[in-house]
Amino acid sequence: MDESLPVQERPEGFVLAGSFLVVCRSPAYLAELTGRGLKILLVTPAGGREEALAKAADPDHPASAITEFAFVDGDPGRDNSYLPAVISAARRWREKYRLVGACAVGETQVEPTGLLADALGVPTPGLRATRACRSKYLQRWYLPEFSPGVRIVPPEERDRLDASALRYPAVLKPTGRHSSSGVETVENPARLTALLAGYPAHETLLIEDRISGQEYSVESLVQGGRAVFAGVTRKDTTDSHTSGFVELSHTVPGDRPADEQVLLDANARMLAALDFRDGVAHAEWRIDADGRPVLMEVAARTPGDGLCVLYELATGASLERQIIRIALGVPAHYPAPRRTARQVYLEHTPGVLRDVTVDGFGVTPTWVGERGLWPRVEPGAAGDPPTLRAVLVHHDRGTELGELRSSEDRAVSFLIDADGPEALDALEARVRAAVTVHTGPDARPDPAGVTHVLVGYSPVMLGKLDAMLPAGSVWVLEEPDVIAARGLDGLADRHACVAALLPAPTQDETRPESLARAVPRPPGVRAVVPVVEYAVATAAALAEEWGLPGAGSKAALTLRDKGMLRAALEGTDIAQPAWRQVTGPAEVAEFRAAHHGEAVLKPANRQASLGVRLLGPDDDVTEAWETTRAADEPALRARHAGTARYLAEQRLHGPEVSVEALVHGGTLGLVNITAKTVQSSHHPVETGHTVPAALPAGTETALRRSLGRLAETIGFASGILHSEWILAEPDGRPHLIECAGRMPGGGITALIDLAYDTDILRCLLDVLEGRAPEVPAPRRGAAVRFLTPPPGRVESVTGAESALGAPGVREVHLGIGAGAVVLPVTSSWERSGYVIADGADHAEAARNAEHAAALIRVTTVAVPNAGEGS
Repeated sequence: MDESLPVQERPEGFVLAGSFLVVCRSPAYLAELTGRGLKILLVTPAGGREEALAKAADPDHPASAITEFAFVDGDPGRDNSYLPAVISAARRWREKYRLVGACAVGETQVEPTGLLADALGVPTPGLRATRACRSKYLQRWYLPEFSPGVRIVPPEERDRLDASALRYPAVLKPTGRHSSSGVETVENPARLTALLAGYPAHETLLIEDRISGQEYSVESLVQGGRAVFAGVTRKDTTDSHTSGFVELSHTVPGDRPADEQVLLDANARMLAALDFRDGVAHAEWRIDADGRPVLMEVAARTPGDGLCVLYELATGASLERQIIRIALGVPAHYPAPRRTARQVYLEHTPGVLRDVTVDGFGVTPTWVGERGLWPRVEPGAAGDPPTLRAVLVHHDRGTELGELRSSEDRAVSFLIDADGPEALDALEARVRAAVTVHTGPDARPDPAGVTHVLVGYSPVMLGKLDAMLPAGSVWVLEEPDVIAARGLDGLADRHACVAALLPAPTQDETRPESLARAVPRPPGVRAVVPVVEYAVATAAALAEEWGLPGAGSKAALTLRDKGMLRAALEGTDIAQPAWRQVTGPAEVAEFRAAHHGEAVLKPANRQASLGVRLLGPDDDVTEAWETTRAADEPALRARHAGTARYLAEQRLHGPEVSVEALVHGGTLGLVNITAKTVQSSHHPVETGHTVPAALPAGTETALRRSLGRLAETIGFASGILHSEWILAEPDGRPHLIECAGRMPGGGITALIDLAYDTDILRCLLDVLEGRAPEVPAPRRGAAVRFLTPPPGRVESVTGAESALGAPGVREVHLGIGAGAVVLPVTSSWERSGYVIADGADHAEAARNAEHAAALIRVTTVAVPNAGEGS
């Protein structure tokens, strides 16, 4: 793309913002934009990066119409958290395209898209509307005429709230979420106090009078400040029989004529108060006992669930196409309904989803899962008989279904239409009787006797636990993808301590609390152990849910993202390299140019030096970017586990060390410092470790102080920290490179055990069981040296027996043999083996390990594609 083209000669682009899945589920957006010859530029949450790029590359998938993606990160519960990334993407696109429109189809992108459109001078709901529609407390401020009695509770006022002074029953809701997440009916002050403690500390909450009465939504197409169409949808929710507000059905058009005009009049006044200019509004209302319309909330985006499908079934016309016309400033129009359509969500018996069957309608359920495409549902004509159009299953077989607490918990829905409400009601009753949701008890083993739950799989850790814990006392939780990729079935037969291996969402960092829903709490459980990097966040959430010591959810999520950790430590006295989040090679090149022609490119949420690339002034940034993006661990990461984010960092020079520390209740116990050797290449993979590191007393003190400050800043409670530092030239001041909230790899645990005459795993279990750990001093030295032979096919490996008999050697491990192919070492996984040795001190241990490693000779012969290390 020639960015020097005059604006009028650039191709026209349209910014679409929202969930990738929602956009694809409603391909009319894409069809309308493609038909107008516009380049589609999608802003979407980063968690779906890999799936989005894969689908876009499939010419048969609707996503193939998308020209460019901007993957953005944020927290729906925090104001403006998505905004910087969206504006950054828009600035890039403004230099390449003539942007002629923007539209948000997802809740979290409403305000960023409104600001973007305002700056571009294209149709937008308006700044007041887009801001207020993303904030429930601003809706109460701007729209007092339609609001229930309300108390706004900012985070800093939560502890001062007098629950006894409020009216009950009340409704407690977070102000920035969607899909009914976190909304609860509260009957008394004690229940309110208990619930308040469960919301994240940063969330602003509303406590509102509970409004009883029929719920509706009003969908409005607004152009030039005038509603060109407004339709009423009747809703049924779980509030009739539970404390929640999950929607169970939508009927289009609403079938209570007595309420319709009241709602439309109130809706028109509401839109005027918000100065709503151009776009779609989805407002949820209740009619109270006095016949007054009360606004529950309003959104400036396409309605969710199957409402767009229902409007098309009712009218025969696409709602999405008119939304795009409004966003482009093209006159919009929409017909009145000719049929009545309904989506019904079926309640289910909690348990494992086994099957869904339909009797007598000739309709086969469509298993769309949480991330699949909905089938195309063709509208009928006026006069057609009442029709069951589709039965949709929104989860996969084997999913553990719990109670309906939010929209995401619903499992099965069906779509029906008829010429009128009476015929539709009769059809609904018949379909309800015909559809069966088959759930059964979880076939998981009896939790009796289980005392330790490992989140993630490690053969080394299990080998040690076999000698440490009773038989059948451990559950191992692991992702189904990883179980299949690593062949872990039968794990209990290989390790006496293992009672069972349980498939579970151990890597779902977007919803770490889902692990607690998927796994029953063993009555005798004493500890939850985070085993692998990708399970740190879920392990912390599980420990929190079960009331056991752990890192804490906030600290764990911070440690799982190098960018979040960098941001959290800014303003402290912990030295860090300069850094920025990057989304493409141009930003990496810009950062490198600003830092003397050097930089480090790395994924923000990977492990084992995977994808880390050192850049000099002559290196090809585009090639480095593509190599870093391609780096992955398919046998260790679940397919759904989110996509990498990327950082560019200042390249520091100096010795490298790591600091390992056990933390009990926020206090550092055992602290070890490991000296590192790193290969000289573009990939800074460690080639050796020595414990304890020989450092000046001042440097050791500075490292201990800095790690303590890190734990305090992020709120790390209990567990183990493994942090990496560079003693930067010229003065050797420690600069933090990264920090993990799990056991270190690379043989460091074995070195600590040897040098300190301890068992670091036993010490960690003490901490996670709530006991203060022992704090031994180092008594010897210990070292590991890794084998990194030249790339190629292995012809022979000799000297292993000599190495094993060499002075101080405790272990020799070879990961290769004749015929194996040695790859260039670009991450820790490509190292070919190691030697562990000890000695009277660190120097002797290092000499012993280096001597033994030199005795092992690996002869390789060059083969195509094995390459050379760079």
